[in-house]
Amino acid sequence: MTSDILNPLFSEELPEIPLTNPPLARVLAQVRFPEIQSVQNKSFIAPFQERIRKLYPRTVSDTLNGFLIGSPQLVSTNIWRYLDADGWRVSLSDSFISIETTNYTSRKDFTSRFRYLLQQLGETVGPTHTNRIGIRYVDQVLLDENESMSGMLRKEMIGVKDIFGKTHHMISELEGPSREGGVLVRWGHMPHMASHDPDVMVPIEKSSWFLDVDSYKIYESETVAFDPEEVADLTYQLATRAYTIFRWSVTEQFLDRYGRVAQ
Repeated sequence: MTSDILNPLFSEELPEIPLTNPPLARVLAQVRFPEIQSVQNKSFIAPFQERIRKLYPRTVSDTLNGFLIGSPQLVSTNIWRYLDADGWRVSLSDSFISIETTNYTSRKDFTSRFRYLLQQLGETVGPTHTNRIGIRYVDQVLLDENESMSGMLRKEMIGVKDIFGKTHHMISELEGPSREGGVLVRWGHMPHMASHDPDVMVPIEKSSWFLDVDSYKIYESETVAFDPEEVADLTYQLATRAYTIFRWSVTEQFLDRYGRVAQ
């Protein structure tokens, strides 16, 4: 049995059903803002690090290399990483802040942590505007050899893998508008030691089925003022949309397999 939602991109909110063993590989939220070049300087971001270091005591500096649009010039950007011992990581660059975890418990907890970071960012780094807000949920279901997802997914999500038999991989993708903004949804089957995106789903020894939902709001024509409370509230709404898509995709059998908690 599946959810009776007709259109998960615009439907009303569904109550959250806790799972004792959810198949979440990673959850990540990100806010993008116009470039603040001073973020590249350690002295400039030191007040932000001081605000959060009791929660995220380990600091690492990464370098991201890329090309400018329309130019062969390679440019390097520093990304400051702040980590704790429980699977949480905060990343700050000159154009975004993000929080991610492999130890997710609930929307309320995740959004509360993000809200705190946004407040500290606003009071120290001081971005004035934002142009994209998004949250991404990546589920990864481990499969035994020749195991089928039939019975755990609604038929629209199963695809043709069971019909064709042995395949290397199968990936589907959907992008479109949602009530809050937009969604990019990818799902499918991956062989062992493979991933559709290794940055968010680590390759494993077994084959797997995955569901990757990116729920976002983009301000294309103009940026909007950076307000930590409004950004956090919208992040919660976007997370709710992602959860609605998850619930639409899976069956009662799926929820039972991963430890549905009685309400």
